[in-house]
This record gives sequence, C-alpha cells and structure tokens, in this order.
Amino acid sequence: MSKGSGIKIPDPQENYPEYLMFTALRADIPFTEIENMTATEIALAVHAKHEQNKEKAQMQAWIAHSTAALIGLAVNEPKKFPNLEAAFPSLFEKKIQQKQDWRIMKARMEAYAKAKNENQY
Repeated sequence: MSKGSGIKIPDPQENYPEYLMFTALRADIPFTEIENMTATEIALAVHAKHEQNKEKAQMQAWIAHSTAALIGLAVNEPKKFPNLEAAFPSLFEKKIQQKQDWRIMKARMEAYAKAKNENQY
C-alpha cells in the first residue's frame, strides 16, 4: 500500500475477518467467491495462490537465466550457438527428416494418377 492512500492494512489480531478479506483480495480471489468461503477455505486459497506465484517467479528466473546463458554463448562462441530444439529440448522435439527414395515417390504418383484416371470415366 502507498503511504498516502490512507488505507490501513487490517491487523489480524484486532479484526481477523477483515484481514482474511484483505489477503484474499490481494491474492486475486474474486469478492463474490470470498463471501461464501470459510476462513479455512480463504486461507487455503491464499496459500495456493502464493504457491502459484512462487512457481511463476521460478519459471521467469529460469527463462532469464537461460536467455542470459544463450546470449553469452552467441556473443562469445557463435559457432556453438544451438538451434531452438537443442537449446530447449524439453519444449521442442527434434524432427527427424527421412530422405525418401525418388523411386518410391514415383511409384506412388503413378498409382495416384492411375486411380484418378480410372475414376474420371
């Protein structure tokens, strides 16, 4: 809270229900849901939101660290800079390109052309 807002954070020892309401709203729990929740449910929802925020912060830190490492590699050793699949193997599967024999492709095209010509009449 800003110092000039004039709003005081509720003291949990003086007004616990108001404090619960405040923490739930800070955790982005909609007011319409809060009024039908018990104190235990509010506390659990706030805790769950806190855990989600922590996981999100950890993911953002991992992204920032990986980005910095890749930038350092690109600047210092550009020949070793990995492609997207190698840099993030858990996110992108490397697609294996199989070379196809031209004779197999030719046979398939001939079979397709023959079937198409037979169906025209």
